Amino acid sequence: MPRTRPDTRASSWCWLAASLGLSLYATATQAQSDATGAAPAQHASDPAARRYSLQQLIELALNENPSFHEAEQGALQAHLETSLVRSQYAPQLNIKTLAGNEHTPLAITRNVSPRGYIVSTSREIIPSLQLKWLLLDFGRKKNQVEASMQMAQAADASLLGAEEKLVFEVSKAYFDASAAQGKVRAADKALHAAQLTEQAVIEQRHHGRATVVQVAQAHRQTAAMQLAQTRATGDAQTALATLVATVGLSANARVELDDAGDVPAEPEAPPALDTLIATALNSRPDIIAAQAHVAAAAADVQAARSAYHPTLSIEAQVFQNIGKTSSDNSPFSSINMTGNSVFVAFEVPLFDGGGRATKVALARSKRDEAEDALSAAKLAATQQVTQSYNDLRTSLANREQALDYTRAAELAYQASLDAYRHGLSSITDLTSDEAALAQAQSNQEDADAGVQIARAAVALAVGQRTSR
Repeated sequence: MPRTRPDTRASSWCWLAASLGLSLYATATQAQSDATGAAPAQHASDPAARRYSLQQLIELALNENPSFHEAEQGALQAHLETSLVRSQYAPQLNIKTLAGNEHTPLAITRNVSPRGYIVSTSREIIPSLQLKWLLLDFGRKKNQVEASMQMAQAADASLLGAEEKLVFEVSKAYFDASAAQGKVRAADKALHAAQLTEQAVIEQRHHGRATVVQVAQAHRQTAAMQLAQTRATGDAQTALATLVATVGLSANARVELDDAGDVPAEPEAPPALDTLIATALNSRPDIIAAQAHVAAAAADVQAARSAYHPTLSIEAQVFQNIGKTSSDNSPFSSINMTGNSVFVAFEVPLFDGGGRATKVALARSKRDEAEDALSAAKLAATQQVTQSYNDLRTSLANREQALDYTRAAELAYQASLDAYRHGLSSITDLTSDEAALAQAQSNQEDADAGVQIARAAVALAVGQRTSR
């Protein structure tokens, strides 16, 4: 079979088409670069969206978040319970009216009535003003009021804890969203760097110092950076939606974030761990609430014991008897007179089948349970402070390393780009340094957010406000 000779004209046309395509692409790239300028692409802001700072979002969450509203109602109910307990020991004053008709047979001696009985018919209206007042119960009232007050204090502490938790959650979501938007900006820079690299390769191709394969590799890198930018944009939208949900806004709320601010180049070192733990044990809302529960349980024990003591109360009434009565169908006799009564009741419980003893034992068990819960809360607080403290130190060290890595990656990329333009470096080295720079900038955003979130976590663990 005769051998065929390659068509050199076809090959020449292929190379010409490739060169023309590269030239057209270079022109388009240059036009895009001219349109966007030397800086990375900036995403347009939504003119209908409102910009919020972290403090504004926290205030909004405290007004809109339904979980925090639930905690507020719990605290309100605890204070109402205290008022209810107090009211039970105040004087009780009532107005009462009895009205009716009574037909009553009554036995009587036969010398009065031969039948041995008479039938009395009465028709009466008796309005009265009644007073009941517990005067002395040997501490039962006092201890019940004390227990309810301690429970209200525990509810207030729980409300404060819910507020601090919400502040932390909003702060974390805010810093996460800010970091995600920072990654979008980093992806913009990476895309711009990839476009510069591709432009440099195309220029080298025009001077015969780069191959079609190298141009394709540079274009592949640009496409990869475009994909990374798309992913970063999607992640930023998801993080913003999480922030909106954490605040308690509707899903279609349009929100933009103010700049979270740069982390100082040399952030302030956290206080000593022992100092943080001591502060937490004195100021954490959950520990304050647990201490109040212990005090309330102790007051319940005293109230249960006071059930063994007597009570002294007073009952009095003033009434008006308006009516008429008749015996054996005799003519009715009418009355409209005022009456009154005053009684002092002294009551001593003697036997109740063990009910009081059981109540005392139950109250003691609840007190022991509350004390164990307090110990567990202190242990959990110590553990949480220690963990958050270590996380903060780690995040500070990680950020310092990320800064060094970003500076080194920036210098390496600029040097590699300059060397490539002068024919002293390969496209592989250039794209590798470009990818390293993009990763370094993304890591820098994560590191900055990590420091801010770690500081907020320490504040939550210690029991301090992060930002309000």
